[in-house]
Amino acid sequence: MRGEFEKYWSKIERGENFALARYADGERALMTGMAIKAVDGWESGNEISSLGKALSDSLGFIHKNFVYGISCPCCDSAAYYWYMERLKGCNVTFSNIWANSNFAKFWEKFQNLEREAVLITNYRGKGKTFGKLKVKAHYFTTTDDSIKFFEQDCENLIQKIISEVGAEKNLLFAVSAGPMSEIFIKALFENNPENCYIDFGSALDQFTHEKITRPYMIESTAYAQQHCWMFDNKKVSFDVDVVLSAYRRTEVLPQQLAAIKNQTLKPRKIFLYQDAVKSGEKIVIPQEILNQFDDYKIAETNGGVWKRFEYAAEISDAEYVCVFDDDTIPGERWLENCHMNMQAFGEGIFGTNGVIIENPAVYPKSIVHVGWHTSNEQTFEVDFVGHSWFIKPEYLKWMLEKPYAKDFKYCAEDMAISFAAQEHGVQTFVPAHPQNILSLWGSIPKFGFEYGNNAVALWLGENSQTMKQALKIIHDDGWQYLLERNVYYVEYIRRLQKDKILSARLNTLTVAANLFYRFFGKKQPIFIGERIYQQKFQDLFNSKDYLVLESEDGRIYLDRLLKKMKKNKLNIFFTGIYEKIKPALIANGFRENENFVDGTILLK
Repeated sequence: MRGEFEKYWSKIERGENFALARYADGERALMTGMAIKAVDGWESGNEISSLGKALSDSLGFIHKNFVYGISCPCCDSAAYYWYMERLKGCNVTFSNIWANSNFAKFWEKFQNLEREAVLITNYRGKGKTFGKLKVKAHYFTTTDDSIKFFEQDCENLIQKIISEVGAEKNLLFAVSAGPMSEIFIKALFENNPENCYIDFGSALDQFTHEKITRPYMIESTAYAQQHCWMFDNKKVSFDVDVVLSAYRRTEVLPQQLAAIKNQTLKPRKIFLYQDAVKSGEKIVIPQEILNQFDDYKIAETNGGVWKRFEYAAEISDAEYVCVFDDDTIPGERWLENCHMNMQAFGEGIFGTNGVIIENPAVYPKSIVHVGWHTSNEQTFEVDFVGHSWFIKPEYLKWMLEKPYAKDFKYCAEDMAISFAAQEHGVQTFVPAHPQNILSLWGSIPKFGFEYGNNAVALWLGENSQTMKQALKIIHDDGWQYLLERNVYYVEYIRRLQKDKILSARLNTLTVAANLFYRFFGKKQPIFIGERIYQQKFQDLFNSKDYLVLESEDGRIYLDRLLKKMKKNKLNIFFTGIYEKIKPALIANGFRENENFVDGTILLK
């Protein structure tokens, strides 16, 4: 950030002609229709105003002397990725280039800047002195309401400026007009690039308003000490392709496609691989849905879970590719989350559902899950991942060179890619799934729980035995588990999960429910409880699959209850008399925390 300040301030002092238009959280809110109430008093509701549309139109202008200042990833990573996807090929720097830890230097230098200038500011700047600038003309926005002024007077003011000083050369246009600054700068630069157009924003408020308006102006605040950073867009690629998979759950595809299109890191291209069903009537995806993909492949015969990776290797030539299971609905910042981690770790496989082997002999019963169902506050290394794989395409080549596909048609692809990558020094991770920021999650819990446990899920049934065989074969080929590299790692992760179950920080019911369920293994649940909890349950699990305990006479009969329970499933109770019925359940061979648990703690 300091280097960028010196770079552009030197240009201003040397009298170079260029434009710097700054776009941050307020501008993004206007462009996307998010409600906002600005510090300066103006506000916008949940719609895209005419100012928001004009700001959107102003993005993407490529000129060697036109620079976009945008939000940095350390302060607002969602906005940073959103802007970077829309400004490919453009010159980019920090939107807060004059603020935070740069402000003290800016204030010192600006007061001594001697240039012939044109000012465009709020009306409160009228008659004020702006350091040593030689002001040739001063134009004002006549109201604090940016949207109102834009709709009624902005274009007239732009034309007035062009007619009066638009033909001048080598002037400094110092602009501080809120989100309209970018509209002014773009229009004036296009009219005449032989001037310097700079959005100084709130950094000029002590001239315009004659008072401190932002915390960064006070040296003792954390904002004044903040030194920001961003990736070098000449070295870091933001190109990612997405490959979606379709099998029997094609009804989920429109929702999944919408979630992918809504990512802050917008995919370069979106592809679809549809595998043929093993038996039964052919599943046909409507053409209007297929038309939304950049390309797709419809298999004529069933190829198994490996074929989508083969297709991804064939179709994608982006820097990164992300392959999704058909039951996974990611938060809108998932690709951003993976990309950020890819830069932090150098390289890696980043996935939604991480698996750490605890006891290979009884796999898949003895494993630790990390990811969307457990809410990890930091990125963790795992043995392998599922549900989605954010990778470099060359990892697919390593994976497909392995012979396992012919032996394990319906499993082992997740293990094989992690093993193949490990041989090349690339590890497997699950990015942080912060408890209260579902937008960063690889799978939105209520959908992951619902779609991942329906009757067509491949992990259900006899496939688990084949997965165990695959694990042994791949391990015998040289795959090293985390527990072999660090005997304390599994214990550490397991302890974190147990602490989470008892933690008061579990204040998001959906997160808590999925955490509770997954902690006790991949057993299908039976939800049993009193009628008073039924609505809360449906809100919690997005499901109507709830067995009511009471009979019509309002009584609970133990013999009827026992008939509803299954020992090979997880019976989750939502009832105020849990402690009373527990002894009877145990006496009939059911084990607490293995066959049944108290679910009411999730509703408190």
